Amino acid sequence: MDVLGQLGPLGFASRLRRLGERLQRDASLIYKAQSIDFEGRWFPVLYVLKDRSYLSVTAIAAAIGLTHPAVNQIAEKMASHGLISSLKDSDDERRRLIVLTDKGVALAGTLQPIWRDIEEATREVVSIRSGDAIEALNKIERSLDEKSMLDRVMSRTRKRQFDSVTIVDYRPNYKRYFKSLNYEWLKEHFEIEQQDEKILSDPNGEIIKNGGAVIFALLDGEVVGTAALIKRSKTIFELSKMAVVEVARRKQVGRKLVLDIISRAKNAGAKSLILFTSPKLLAAIALYRSVGFGLTEDPGVPLPKYKRKTIAMRLTITKKT
Repeated sequence: MDVLGQLGPLGFASRLRRLGERLQRDASLIYKAQSIDFEGRWFPVLYVLKDRSYLSVTAIAAAIGLTHPAVNQIAEKMASHGLISSLKDSDDERRRLIVLTDKGVALAGTLQPIWRDIEEATREVVSIRSGDAIEALNKIERSLDEKSMLDRVMSRTRKRQFDSVTIVDYRPNYKRYFKSLNYEWLKEHFEIEQQDEKILSDPNGEIIKNGGAVIFALLDGEVVGTAALIKRSKTIFELSKMAVVEVARRKQVGRKLVLDIISRAKNAGAKSLILFTSPKLLAAIALYRSVGFGLTEDPGVPLPKYKRKTIAMRLTITKKT
């Protein structure tokens, strides 16, 4: 039972506050989902400072419509996170001037594309034609009940991140990345074994010349990920040796690599695409499941003889895949 909703105009102010708190919570979750240490309620202070040199607390409060104590509280939190610094005004020692640190300036740049995602999602929610403010508020809350602001923004963010990744074929000058990225990943989770070394040292001879492929993911022109498609038989191919640098994880790089490998396997005439992974790699397994892979006890080829525990997954390739 929504008591505030039943109050009509009497509950209007309380509902606006509730809505604001709801959106603030989602904003903080949006930043957290992208591993950014930033709270939604800090946004107006960061935004008003990003294009200015120094501003007093009073000037910030006037610019964003918050009270002096509220701005002070936000400023203290931001200062504790190294985002702003302050100094006394040379003209009036009673005044404190606030400025973004280098870390704060860098963060403001990082947040720009996320703010655009939030802006688009908010525009979608509030684009309601209604001459009645209460009915408009009803529609906004119903819209957010159907799909939260967090979900709206993250769907846009994932698409933007996915579109920013470029997949390229193997090139001799990229060979070192195939080895170094996989070495980094293996050392993080396991150990490098002889079978790993054999494939990683000669991707052209071990994979490409046998009918497979090695691909790389680029982000802003830099190699941030790699994966291989290994031909096991005429109809069975394997997704193998996928690795993404730590700073590019959770940015749709792995998903784009996997989908590209699936497309290549299908074009090569594969009936099934298999992979071998560790049961402890839960994030990777979740990604594979999301694109259609399932656990299998019969991958159609022998399991690799690694020291590390290995499970098999398979994707059946059809015309609809």
